[in-house]
Amino acid sequence: MKTKIGIIGLGTMGMGIAENLLKRGYVVQGFDLLPERMQLLEQKGGTAAPSPAQAADGASALILMVFNGEQVQDVLFGQDGAANVLPKGGSVLVTASVGYAACEEAEKGLEPLGLHLVDCPVRGTAATSASGELYLMVGASPEAFSKNQELLNQLGSTVIRVGDKPGMGQKAKTCMQAFFSLMFEGTCELLALGTASGLDPRTVFEVLDGTSASNGIFRATAKHVAGRVFTGTGNPLSILDKDMQIACASASAFGLSLPALEGISSNFRESMKQCGKEDIWSVVKTLEQPAGLEIQFDFPE
Repeated sequence: MKTKIGIIGLGTMGMGIAENLLKRGYVVQGFDLLPERMQLLEQKGGTAAPSPAQAADGASALILMVFNGEQVQDVLFGQDGAANVLPKGGSVLVTASVGYAACEEAEKGLEPLGLHLVDCPVRGTAATSASGELYLMVGASPEAFSKNQELLNQLGSTVIRVGDKPGMGQKAKTCMQAFFSLMFEGTCELLALGTASGLDPRTVFEVLDGTSASNGIFRATAKHVAGRVFTGTGNPLSILDKDMQIACASASAFGLSLPALEGISSNFRESMKQCGKEDIWSVVKTLEQPAGLEIQFDFPE
C-alpha cells in the first residue's frame, strides 16, 4: 500500500514538494485557500482536499508549508483542523519559516494526541523542492526524527539535525534568514551611498565585488537592482519581512539588542507599504526615493 502524505499550503514551495512526492510514488492529498492551486495539484496527480482535516485524513504525515505561526495553529487546531483527524502515531512536519514559538506551542497540542512534531524549515527554490534537493534544518525528538527520516531524505538532499526539540530548526532558519537579509540590505545601502556620492554604480559594484566580502547574494542583489528586476525572481519581500520580524522578536525574547537587524526589519516594513507584492530587491526603492536616485547600470556578466 502506498504511503499517504497530506500537504497544507500549495504555494510555489508546497506545490514543488507535492510534485516531488508524487513522482516518488506517494499518495498526496493537499489543501490550499486558492482554488487554482488545488486544481493544479489534481493536474499533477494529487487529490484536492476541501479542508485541512481532510488533507490529514488517513495520512501518515502532514506537511505544513503555511505563511506564519497563526496559520499553523489554525490548520491544526481551528475549525476543520487537522490534528484530531491525523492518525495516532502520525507526524506533522513544519517546513515553513514560522518562528520557534509556533512550533513549541504546536507540540504542546499534538503530544496529548499521540502525534509527533518535526520542525524542519527548508532552504531552496521551486526547482529544488520539486526535485527533492531542499536543505532542511531539523529540530525533533529522537523518536520523531527516526520515524520520519526516510521522508525527510525524500524532501531534501541535505538534512541537518540542529536539535532534539521542535523549535530548534526554526531558530537555525531565523539565523539563516537574518544573514541573507543583512546581505540584501547592505548591498542596496552601499549601492545607494556610492551613487548618491557621485560614483557610477557599476564602479561601486566592481570595487566591492573585488573584495573578499563578495559572495553570491551580493552579486544577485546588485544584478536585480541594476536591471530593475523586482518581480518574478522567487524571493518575495513579504517572506523576508515576516522572517525579520521573527528574528527581532526572538532577539528580544533572549534579551538581545541587535540594532542592525532592527534597522533592516524597519526598512523592510517600510518597503512593504509600497512594494508588498514585489521581491526583496525592491527595498532599494525606499533608499533611492528620498535622495531622488534610481540605481541602474549594465551588470557585468
